[in-house]
Order: sequence, then C-alpha cells, then structure tokens
Amino acid sequence: MPGDWARAVRKADNEIWVALTFLGLLAIAWWWLHSFPLAIVGSLGSLTTGTLYLWQRECLTAVSYRRTLTASRAEFGEEVALEIEIVNDKLLPVPWLHIEDWLPSSLELRGGTVTGDRTTARLVNVLPLLPYQRVRRRVTVLCRERGLHLFGPAILRSGDPVGLRTRSARVEDQQRLLVYPKRFALDPLGVVSRVLIGDIRARQQFLEDPSRIAGVREYRVGDPLRSIDWRATARSAALLVRHFEPTVSLRVTLFVDFHVPQAYSWPRDTSQLEFTIALGASLLSELAERQVAIGLFASGSVGSDLVAFSASSAPSQLSLVFEALARCSAESAVPFSSVLKAQNAHLRPGTSVVVVASDYPEQTLEALAELRRRHTVTAVWVQGDQGAPPPREQVDRLLRVGFTNDWRESDILELAA
Repeated sequence: MPGDWARAVRKADNEIWVALTFLGLLAIAWWWLHSFPLAIVGSLGSLTTGTLYLWQRECLTAVSYRRTLTASRAEFGEEVALEIEIVNDKLLPVPWLHIEDWLPSSLELRGGTVTGDRTTARLVNVLPLLPYQRVRRRVTVLCRERGLHLFGPAILRSGDPVGLRTRSARVEDQQRLLVYPKRFALDPLGVVSRVLIGDIRARQQFLEDPSRIAGVREYRVGDPLRSIDWRATARSAALLVRHFEPTVSLRVTLFVDFHVPQAYSWPRDTSQLEFTIALGASLLSELAERQVAIGLFASGSVGSDLVAFSASSAPSQLSLVFEALARCSAESAVPFSSVLKAQNAHLRPGTSVVVVASDYPEQTLEALAELRRRHTVTAVWVQGDQGAPPPREQVDRLLRVGFTNDWRESDILELAA
C-alpha cells in the first residue's frame, strides 16, 4: 500500500507539472502576441498553480507532533493526563492540519474529540498553524480498564489552502500505559487474615527466635529452665518465662483460574474474568499489608510466559505480581488443573493455598484433593450465571463472592462463608 500511495503522488505531481508548463507557455505566447488580458490570466493561473504546488509540497515540512503521558503506570480508576504539542517550525503557515492519533478503545478520554468504535479509537485534532507557532493541548485519560495500553501512531494530513491536494505523514512514536487491576476493600474487614491464615498459628509448629522477645508468660511444664525470666519472677508471685516470636513467616500461594464461561461465549464478555483478576489482586494486597509471604500462579499468561511467582516476603513481590496481573491475558490459557498439579510438589511445607475460580469441574477437584494432602486449601468461588462451587467437604474452607456487572462502581467487596 505505501508503494501505491507513492505512485499516486508521483502521478499527481506529473499532472501539476504538465498544467504548470501549459499555463506558462500560454502566458508567454499571449505576452508575445500582445494579448494582455489573456496574458495576465495565464500568468496568474501559472503563479497560482505553482504556489499551490509548493504549498502542499512543503506543508508538513518542519511540522512536529508529540504526545506525552504524565504517568506510565496507573491504578484502576486513576486519571492520567495526555499532553499534546504541535509545532510549525517554519515561515510558511499551515492553513489546515488534520491529526488522527490512535488510542486504546477500552479507555475513556475527556476533553478531546474521539472517533471510532469498540475496536479502534482515534483522537482527532483539526487546526491551522501560523509561522513558528506552537500549540499545546491536554486531555484526560480515565483508567478504568486493566491492561497494557498503547497510544499511537498518529497520522498528519495537510495540503494547499483550497484543499485540492493533500499530503500525509505518519508519526510512529508510541507511549505505553499500564493500568493495574482494581483493588477492593474486603468486607468483613480482616477476612483474609482471619479465614485464610487465621488458624495456621495453632496448627503449625514454629521455631522460636531467642533474640526476638515477645513478652513473658507463666511457667508451663516442659518449658526450658534457661527461658525463665528471674527478674520478672522476682516481681511476681508466679514463675515467669520469656515468650519469643516465631522465626517462620506465614506463606500463602494464590491460584487464579482464567477460564470463565462467559469469556468464551459469543458475544464475548470478559467482565467476569476482569472481576476475578481484581478479586485476586485484592486478596494479595491485604495479605501483603499483613506482612504475609505471597505467591501467585494462574492459568493465564504474559506473552508466552505463564503467570508464576513462588511465595516471597520481599518488598518488591507485590509490585511484581501486580504487574503480571495487569499484563496477563487468557488468550493462551492452559488447563487450570495442570497448573495446580504442576505446583503441588514445589510448594513449601506450611504454605496455605487459596484458589479463586468461577467453576470447579472434576479435573480441578482432583488436583485440589492432591494439594490437600500437604496443604490447607481455601476455595473462593466467584458466583456468576454459570459455574459450580466445590463441595464443602472437599476443601478446608469455602468462600463465595457474588459477581455483578456493575462491579467497577463498587469499592467494597463482600466475601461470604
């Protein structure tokens, strides 16, 4: 197609040169024959044709277009400014300039003219430019769709003042905006710590660190004598021993199933899948705030790589899993049961397993049964129009979350037992 456009431009240029030459020869002939009215008409026609040709030829010379996002990453619902700068850095004015800048159709823009449909969107700017003029415009991007969004390229079109001939230029520069999944405040407050990890302290035997004293308590049969706090005992009527903090941190690994029945129907509806990802992000966020080591495995992928993060309490862990959840896709999703089975032998002892899914078919239940032999399994069922929860007797805990189409408008998410 670029070759066809170039051939069309060369053909139009040849036609203009023919017209310009013809008018010039007529003007010379009429001046020679002393036919002054016709000579003036011929001269004006030749001058006008030449001027229009040069104008459209140089209309986009030294014209630049630049867009800048004020942030490359944004939280769900955040507003990001898109700044646009248009410059005509030459003496020749631009009578009209038409700019179409490709935008992500899933994001809403405020303050600009947008055309297109559900699959394509273009920001349109139409304006004249004086010599050496610089124009700045600003629009607002409302980040209400998770994912990696591309802005650009842009197409610039201009021409002569009467619009007989136009010229186009393509600005290949692109900007990227990564929008993180929505995070809910979970209700009831603290449900993650009480339900997902609440009784692990009583079930798991932790080693104590003698350098981290948590307090004192009364002596119990079997306590080592070196743990007795003689100073505290002297001020009390009972024998007191020092109580130490555990050295083993809690670990929770989250598994998210990207197979949502509605996402594979027609017309395709990914709203419940996006809700499921937002639910997973909310669970991980609350766990990280309570200083729990978190891990994430999902049946979706980022490019050609599956979403896979072993449990860690590193400060950067939450940002890594959030970026993966922001970029992941269900296009090349693998069977969820195979993800569960693949990680069964690799999870460290004492890891609590949390599974988020919209449906629990037989293959998933078989994989969960294998996980329960070594780990505590909490199943979170996203209740929609389709899909079934796991039987309560086949998991240690079962939570239910109701899906509604207006979930983007909610800030609080209720988890029911």
